[in-house]
Amino acid sequence: MTGHRLDPLLTPRSIALVGASDRAGTVGHGMVAGLKEAGFSGPLYAVNPKYDEVQGVPCFASLTDLPEPVDMAVLGVNSIRIEQQMADAIALGARSCAIFDSCYLDDETDRGLLKRLRAMAAEADMPVCGGNGMGYLNMDAWLPVTIYNAVPKMKRGGNVAFITHSGTVFSEIGLNDPRYACNLIVSCGQEINGTMADYIDYALALPSTRVIALFMETARDPGAMAAALAKARDMGVPVVAMKVGRTDLAAAYAVVHSGAVTGDDDVYQALFDRHDVMRVDTMDDMANLLTLLSNPRDVAEGGLAAVLDSGGEREMLVDLADTAGTPLTELSPATREALRPRLNHALEPVNPLDAWGTADNYEEDFEEYLALMAGDPGTGMVVFCGDMTWSPNVKEGYPKALVEATKRTDKPVGVLINMPTSGFMEVGLEMAEAGLVVLSGTKSGLTAIRHAMTWRDRDSRSHDAGVEAADHAVVARWRERFATDAPSDDDALALLADFGVAAPADAAPTGAHPPLTFSMFHDDQFGPVVTLGFDGALGEAANDRRCVMAPVGPDAARRLIDSLRLRSLLGEDDADVGALAQAFSRFSSAVAALGESLERLDACDIIASPNGCMVGRARLSRR
Repeated sequence: MTGHRLDPLLTPRSIALVGASDRAGTVGHGMVAGLKEAGFSGPLYAVNPKYDEVQGVPCFASLTDLPEPVDMAVLGVNSIRIEQQMADAIALGARSCAIFDSCYLDDETDRGLLKRLRAMAAEADMPVCGGNGMGYLNMDAWLPVTIYNAVPKMKRGGNVAFITHSGTVFSEIGLNDPRYACNLIVSCGQEINGTMADYIDYALALPSTRVIALFMETARDPGAMAAALAKARDMGVPVVAMKVGRTDLAAAYAVVHSGAVTGDDDVYQALFDRHDVMRVDTMDDMANLLTLLSNPRDVAEGGLAAVLDSGGEREMLVDLADTAGTPLTELSPATREALRPRLNHALEPVNPLDAWGTADNYEEDFEEYLALMAGDPGTGMVVFCGDMTWSPNVKEGYPKALVEATKRTDKPVGVLINMPTSGFMEVGLEMAEAGLVVLSGTKSGLTAIRHAMTWRDRDSRSHDAGVEAADHAVVARWRERFATDAPSDDDALALLADFGVAAPADAAPTGAHPPLTFSMFHDDQFGPVVTLGFDGALGEAANDRRCVMAPVGPDAARRLIDSLRLRSLLGEDDADVGALAQAFSRFSSAVAALGESLERLDACDIIASPNGCMVGRARLSRR
C-alpha cells in the first residue's frame, strides 16, 4: 500500500467479480482464474445469478447480496449491464471499479452511457480503471485484474511501469519482451475516473519503479499530466512515450476508439521537451529503450564505443549513428596503445573497432577489446555490433566474451543485433538473462542509446535556465489594461518593448537573414504555447515551426533555433543568433506572465542586430 488515492483500485484487499463464470475461454472465467492462481489472499466474491460457486469461489446473485463492502468491483459484463452494476457497486460501498467493455450502446449516438458512468464515478469519488481496456497487472502486489489468466507471463522483480490507452499494447509491450520486466501494467482505456497522470503518480510512489512508459492517445487532464511528468523528472525517473494520433485520420480513429481528442502534436512534443520525456515512434524503439533504461547500469559520461567483426558493418554503424545523433567515443591514446598488440596488423585501434583477424583466441581478444574500450574515460557504453549465428563457434564465443567483459566494468555492456531474426530469440535472450543490454536492430538500438544519453545529460540542457524574471509592475499594468480595453497592434509593440524583446529604434538591423516570427497561441489542452519560425511565404513553404512551453531560457532558445531545418539561412554570426535567442526567451517570459490574458501574440519581421532584434510588426488579441 502506498497511501495513494488509487490504492483501493491497484492494491485492493477485497474483490467482487461481476460476471464470474465456470466457462473456459470467457472473460468471466479468466478474471477468476488469474486471481486464484496468483493466490489473492483477501475476501474474493463471484457475482453471477447462474451459479452458487465459481471455480471454488462463493457466488452471489448480485453485488447488493454481498455480506460486506469490497475495495474493488470488477465489472466483467457487457455494456448493456454496466450502468446497473456500477450503481450496485456504489450502493454496496465499493471503493473502486474496473471495466473491460467498450461502454458504448448501439442506440446511443452521443455515447451517453460513458458520460453517465463518468458522472456516477465522480460523484461517488470512486476510481475506475477503464472502460474499453484490459485492466491491470500489479506485479509489485502480485495482483492480476484482467480478462485472462496472465499469471504464467507475470514476472517478479520488475522495474518498468507501463501505462497504455491501448488494450492490445498492454500485452505486447508489457508481457511479450523478456529483456525487461514490469512492476505495473495498466490499460486505462477511456479513463472513466482515473487518468494516465494518476497512474504515473502512483507508479512514482513505488520504490521499484525505475522507468515509466506510456502509450498515449491524449492527456484527458492536461494540467495533471504536466505535473506528473515534472514530478518524474524531478525524481530522476525517465519517462518514455509513444504518442499516437498525429495525422488527421489517426486522430479520427482515436475518437472512435476511446473518445480521445489527440490534440496538436507539436504541442505534445513541446510538453515532452519541457519535461525531458523520450518520445519514440515504434514498438521496437520503445522496447529497446525500455531494455536499456531498465538495466541497473546507467550510461556513463561519454559516447558509444563499439566492437565489430566486419568492416562493411562498421561503415553502416557510423552512418546510422550519425543519422540517430548518437555520439561515438574518440579513444584516448592510452586505449589505442593498449588495443594495438592484439589487433591484426591490417586493423587500426580506432572506434568503432573492426576487430576480426583470425579465429585464434578470438574470445579472449574480443573480451579484451570490449573491456579496454569500456575503460576509456570517453566511453559511456560499449557494445558489440553484429550477429551471433553465422558460425556455430561465434554463437557461443561472442556471448562469452561479452559476459566476461561485463565483469570488468561498471558501465553498461550491450550488443546491437543487426538482424534480429538471426539469433535474437536464441542467443539474445541468454545474454539478456546474463545482464547484458540486448538491443534489437542497429538503427533502433542506436536511437535508444542516443535517448539514454540525452536523458543522462538533462541537467546540462535546462529548459528555463537564465530566464529573466518579469517586472511585477509591468505585468500588473498590462493585466489591468487587458481587463479594461481591447488592445491594438501599437499596444503589442509596446508590450514587447516592456519585456525587452525589441532593440532600440536606432539599432540598425544587419538584414543578413530572412525575418523570423515569434508567436503565442492558446492550445485547447495545454494553454499558452510559444513558437518560432521563418516569416511569410518561406515559413509557410518550409513548415519549419518549433513549439515550446513558456518560459524558455536563452540557451534552450538557442537550441530551438539551431534545430530549425532552415537554420543555415541565419548564418553563423553568434552575436546575431544569440540576440535572436535572447529575444525569444524574453518573448516567452511575456507569455508566461500574461498568457492567460492573451488569445494571440505575434512578433513578426524579426531581424537580428548587433544590439538586439528589430521587430517589424506585432499584433495581439486578449482572451
